[in-house]
Amino acid sequence: MNLNPVKQYADVVNGVIHIELPKDFDAKRVELTIVPLADDAPPLTGFQQFLLDSPEMSDEEYAFIEEKRKHLNQWK
Repeated sequence: MNLNPVKQYADVVNGVIHIELPKDFDAKRVELTIVPLADDAPPLTGFQQFLLDSPEMSDEEYAFIEEKRKHLNQWK
């Protein structure tokens, strides 16, 4: 079963919301949270959503990468 959450924006038309689920989404029960959006806030672009969904780097991971970068720069 696909346990990844699905986040999308939908328009309310006559009190009805239509949600299109991915083909591999096969759950029989779901939890919905409906949050109104300001009318002037445009939905996120695909790239903006990609950035928001991307994993974050911890401070320790960043320090490790910086340490390796300094080490590699010594070889220049």
